[in-house]
This record gives sequence, C-alpha cells and structure tokens, in this order.
Amino acid sequence: MSKENRYVVKMDMYVYAENDYMARKRAHQMKKKIDEKYGGGVGILELGEQPFASFNYRKLEDHSEPISRKERMMELPF
Repeated sequence: MSKENRYVVKMDMYVYAENDYMARKRAHQMKKKIDEKYGGGVGILELGEQPFASFNYRKLEDHSEPISRKERMMELPF
C-alpha cells in the first residue's frame, strides 16, 4: 500500500448573488458539494463583496451558514 501525502489547497472563487444572505447561502452550498465529493473539512475563511472591475472590497462580518426561516421558527427542545 502506497502512502499518500496530505496537501493544503487555498482557493479563491466568485459567487454571484442578489444580496449578502444569498451570497452566504451559495458559498455554503458550494462548500458542502466540495466536502461531500472530496472530504477533508472544507472551510470558508472569508466572504466579501467586490464589484466587477473594481478594487473596492467589503468584507462581510458574518460569513456563517445562514439559517432558513423554517429552522428559525422551530421550537427549541427546552
């Protein structure tokens, strides 16, 4: 059995969305697809808005996975 080496890969990608919520949602959907296919614990380190052909960049304070209305409305078990 051959020994496989472990590598770290850092990637940048663009996500197009109507607003911050949808950008977070799409980024996390992509993260899940990559993680399901290749494993390894994919993580989103930063998320920000940058208009096309612009140096302006707005870092989002919250890049966590958004919670749907349905999940927010569920009663807590305690």
